[in-house]
Order: sequence, then C-alpha cells, then structure tokens
Amino acid sequence: MRRLTVNLGLALLAVSLTLGALEIALRVLDVRTASYHAIAGFAVNDPVLGWRLAPSRETVFQGAHFAVHVSQNAEGLRDRHYPYTRDAGRRRILVLGDSVVWCWGVEQADCFTERLEAALPDTDVINAGVPGYSTAQEMLFYEREGRKYRPDLVLLVVVPNDLTDNLDARGPRFRVDDGRLVVTNLPLSRRKNAAGEWLQAHSRVFAQVSYLVAVAGASIAHGRGADAGARGPAAGGKPAPAAPEPAAPPEASLQPSGPVTREARPLAEALMDRLAADVRQDGAKLAVVLEMMDANLKRWQLDFWSARGVPVLDLAPVLVGAERAGVQTRLDGDPHISAAGQALVAQALDAFIDREALLPPGGPHTP
Repeated sequence: MRRLTVNLGLALLAVSLTLGALEIALRVLDVRTASYHAIAGFAVNDPVLGWRLAPSRETVFQGAHFAVHVSQNAEGLRDRHYPYTRDAGRRRILVLGDSVVWCWGVEQADCFTERLEAALPDTDVINAGVPGYSTAQEMLFYEREGRKYRPDLVLLVVVPNDLTDNLDARGPRFRVDDGRLVVTNLPLSRRKNAAGEWLQAHSRVFAQVSYLVAVAGASIAHGRGADAGARGPAAGGKPAPAAPEPAAPPEASLQPSGPVTREARPLAEALMDRLAADVRQDGAKLAVVLEMMDANLKRWQLDFWSARGVPVLDLAPVLVGAERAGVQTRLDGDPHISAAGQALVAQALDAFIDREALLPPGGPHTP
C-alpha cells in the first residue's frame, strides 16, 4: 500500500510538472488560446441571462475557414471600453443582437459596428452582441446593462432563430400571463461547471485541449456522416444527405432551431414590446434591423413594427443584390456575414440612420 501511494504521488507529480511546463511553454511562445465554440470559449455563466461575454477575454476564434482575434473589454463586450458617463457633444448608438452583431468569424476592424462608428461623426457605436442570445436575453441585458450607456438610439438586430431561442430553457424562459411577461426558470442552472470556466480563462493548456477535443468531435461526426453517405441508401430508402463541414457549431445557424409554435410569436411580441417600452422610457429611439428570413417572418416583423411606429431596415435587398453582383457576403461554409458583407451593412445603416433622422443633430440627449 505504501509503495502504491508513493507511485501514485510520483505519477501525479510528473503529470503536474508536465502540465506546468506546457503551460509555461505556451505562454513563452505566445501561442494564442483558441476556441471552436463561441459560447464555450468567450462566455461565462450568468444566473439571469444564462451566459454573458467574459470580461477582458483575449482569444482566437478558430473555425474551419477562419481564424480571427477576439478582444472583449472589461465590461464583457466585443468592443473597446466605453464609460457609462458620456462625453459632451458625442452621440451614442447601442446595438443589441446575437452572433450576427458579435460579428462571428470576422476581425473586429471589419465589424459593421466599427465601420459605422468610423462613418458617423462624433458618435459612439457600442457592440452589445452575444452569441446565441434570444430576444429575452437581449431585453434583460438592456434592462440590466445596456441602458447604463444612455444611448440616443438602440438598434435591435432580429434573426429568424430568435423566435425559437426564446423557448430554450437554457436561457431565461418567459410566458405571457394575462398580457404580462412572467419569467418561469430563474435562477438558471450553470451551462458549464465553475472549474471548467475558471480553467478556460486561466489555463492555455486547458483551452488548447478543449479546442482540440471540440474539433476532433466535429471531425468524427463529419466522418460518420460521410461514411453513411458512401454506403448509400438502405433498401427502399433515400440517399443520406451530405454531412455538413465541421465548421459551424450549433449556435452558428441563423435559422429557427425548432418548429415555430403558436406560443413563439406572441411571446416574441411581448418581449419586443417590453424592450421598446424600456427604450422609450429612457428617452432613446428604437430601430430594427432584419437579417434575411422567410417571407412570412419578414411580413410579421414589418407589420409588427410598423404598427408601433418603429423604423425597420431590411438587409435582404442589400445582401442579395450584392451576391447577384458577385460579392461574397457570407463566410465560407457558414451563414454569418463576411467582411465584405459587413461593409455593406454599415453603409446601409449609415444611410438608414440619416434617412430616418434617428440621431440628434449634435450633442447627447438628456433623458
């Protein structure tokens, strides 16, 4: 027993020394921490929101067709630091949304929020996008954090999967009860354990191993799909669909993640109405930006916001027109907007804000 204990202790010491040496080597060689999953690599647990962006996180976001540097500020936004106290004479825009606003797969300098800020004089454009966020999370984020920035204008970017994401119990889950929103599942359980979250932030070895495991898992799944396709259809069956590339983790999809139920639409409307009331109460303006979606969803969104006097920018004509002209507006093997598409979105927003007179002529508003 004593020999077994000594050998076990020596083995643990050897493993610890090896891991310590690897950690030091990765730091000395400045091997950048990489992440394959946006939520796992860039977010931390939040008992109300489910997850929020990790403060002061510097990481490489590595996909099958891209590798981009992600820098999140002390407040947990993929942006530079903006104080809550505004500079006199500067206007301010806050942009709410999910991975589309977070600028999935492109460098920060190419993000439409950065380009829009450069195009608008004396204007801060704050990127508050968080991968995987639903309308409920965007609303709660605004109520807890976003309104502290005292924006003149709030831009809400709506994507098709917002409807079904509002029903996902991994985030805050609401129901409409006699016309009121009632939250049903707070506080939320952890999406990942505290030890793993700490190691992701502080250990490059752990982060690197996590990245390699995620890539290997996706490659294995891709290989199984390819093998199934190669074997051909079963008797009387249809050919197996081609397996997707291991480029896009689950949160990469922009389409509804499940069937749009009868509950989904009235719940989304109640959430959007509450957000609109919050923004109005703060003395700011609200405008909506629509990512590409099917005709029924788009008509619903246009009618809903028109009835409330909220201006809407539909990105479909801009992006589809550019694609027809030969511009690649999406990432390779991924539905998110490319650097070229980001530039087009920024130009469309600049013209939209000017056309709708959404910003004051100069100086901050005073709610």
